[in-house]
Amino acid sequence: MLTPAAQRRSGRPDQNGDGRVFARLWAATASANLGDGLVLALVPLLAVQLTASSGLVAGAKLAHTLPWAVAPLLVGLLVDSMDRRHLIVFCNLVRAAVLAALTTALLLGAAALFVLCFLYVAAFCLAVGEAVADIATTALVPSVVPRHRLEWANSWIRGTESVLNEFVGLPLGGLLIAVGPVWAAGGAGGLYLAAAGAMLMLRGRFRPAGPAPGADAAGKGRHLLTGGLRILWRNRPLRTLTLMSTVMAGCWSAWLAVLVVYTVQGPVGLSPTGYGLLLTALGAGAVLGAALAPRLARALGIRWILAADVVAGVVMLGTPGVSADVAAIACATFLGGVGSGLWNVEVVSLRQRLVPHGQLGRIGGAVRCLGWGGMPLGAALAAGLAELAGPRAVFALAAVLTALTLIPLLRILDAPALDAPAREGPGQPARRP
Repeated sequence: MLTPAAQRRSGRPDQNGDGRVFARLWAATASANLGDGLVLALVPLLAVQLTASSGLVAGAKLAHTLPWAVAPLLVGLLVDSMDRRHLIVFCNLVRAAVLAALTTALLLGAAALFVLCFLYVAAFCLAVGEAVADIATTALVPSVVPRHRLEWANSWIRGTESVLNEFVGLPLGGLLIAVGPVWAAGGAGGLYLAAAGAMLMLRGRFRPAGPAPGADAAGKGRHLLTGGLRILWRNRPLRTLTLMSTVMAGCWSAWLAVLVVYTVQGPVGLSPTGYGLLLTALGAGAVLGAALAPRLARALGIRWILAADVVAGVVMLGTPGVSADVAAIACATFLGGVGSGLWNVEVVSLRQRLVPHGQLGRIGGAVRCLGWGGMPLGAALAAGLAELAGPRAVFALAAVLTALTLIPLLRILDAPALDAPAREGPGQPARRP
């Protein structure tokens, strides 16, 4: 029988479920995600203090989101080629160094234009680091917990991300920036350092077994970079779920793009504060959904959990189209958040079961690339449709398109496909706990 350390070196989880190992990974994830929440507040609010130009402020936000559209495929390749623990430590140290440089510039009273330009670079680097940490952490989870505890582990990680990013990090970042941007930048940098320290306590090697991607000549160039997409396309359950996610992400993006107009300037009549509370209901639902996912999966099965999320999404997206009652919209938004939390935990856990450890990074990058790719398209289509037919038409179309994803879910993704055995490597059956 392998010792826990030997199991981690071989890429296999500790089947005895050593909670201390996962606790270190969770601590690193929690610290880094609190830092991410501070950065989410820091980037736009510091830009507003540095310039009165709306375009330049928007540019800072673009720099902070652009890597998620262009970097996931490359990040996935790195995650499958290197020791995932070392990669997470390195990216957290780099993020801490970037924020230390920004803090130094602020303390020295550098010119506003210089600080703004550096903020663009820092925002881009911090977003790349977040992409690396998120994809690598997802790929690392099956190496530290046994298969039957994947939902439990992902529930803790996803719930922690939602709480610390949306409920703690954002308001805390706003408070620190009100005191002084230095505090927000320095605090986020310190949290990334703490995350790196927690990961260093995770003993063992976590490099996928087997040759690195592209070790042969046939894997070079663009084929190497798009390897995750090709692997994903050959896996029917994951391909179907990813295409569903892309459609639903576009619908959610369209809903968000016009919701503020409908609820603040339109018939609902919310204040900006009320609109913020409405979106808080979405985050609260996601936390509850993530917490309920392991128990509901055992009771209902993965297929019906995913179907429940689709139905919840239809209710959330369609309710503003038929009612301007703020209570109804808030309840539907909370329900949609619950479905989102269930989906995130179950789909990630399923991917970790179906994909060999050595391909989790590339698959994760491909999924992120396609999922995030649907968001700007949905927002752009919503803007055009809202101009022609009004926000209600956007809500109705988003609800209908989301409802249509039930067809492949119920017809293609049957129970045997979703319960296919996990693989520890190409052609190797999973070792059941």
